[in-house]
Amino acid sequence: MPPGRTRKTINSHRQMQFCLELRASGASYSQIGKSLSPSVSKQRAFRIVQKALDGLIQQCYETAERVRQLELYRLDRMRLALDPRKFDPRVADTLIRISERVAKLHGLDAPQRIEASRPNGGPIETQEREPDYSKLTLDEMLLLEALNEKALGIEDWDKTINERAWFDERCYTGRPETLLMAVSKLVHGVPNRSEGR
Repeated sequence: MPPGRTRKTINSHRQMQFCLELRASGASYSQIGKSLSPSVSKQRAFRIVQKALDGLIQQCYETAERVRQLELYRLDRMRLALDPRKFDPRVADTLIRISERVAKLHGLDAPQRIEASRPNGGPIETQEREPDYSKLTLDEMLLLEALNEKALGIEDWDKTINERAWFDERCYTGRPETLLMAVSKLVHGVPNRSEGR
């Protein structure tokens, strides 16, 4: 038995590995808890799996750190081997590339700015366009105002539409239905304007 490890620690580690394997296979926490001897609750099975995952994440981090340190060691050895010939232009270029790689591994470089562009390489326009209300008719402007009031939660948001539709019904008899007359009918059905006017 390795020094510093008790039988209980080793069994606990085996249990975590077993639970992690079951979870990776798609077992539920209830199933994991029942498969242990002695069986445990699904909450305890969850904690065991989480502890195993935490250990795995820590191990991956430590492994990545070791690989990074090993790479730095290799680069340092290369730099030391090439240093006596540093006045040779090709060696100098290699030493510069080694230094750049070391700086990246240490995180010394400033973040690189990446600029998005169109497929043809031109800049992407981000300027917001202002609406041109001069292209709207009076009916469309009234409708836009009413819809804005509705979005703001104003109770009688359709008042302007109904008044304009009532006016259009009286003034444009025998002509095609106007936009606001049609919207008023859509919102309220066919309005009965004979009352109160």
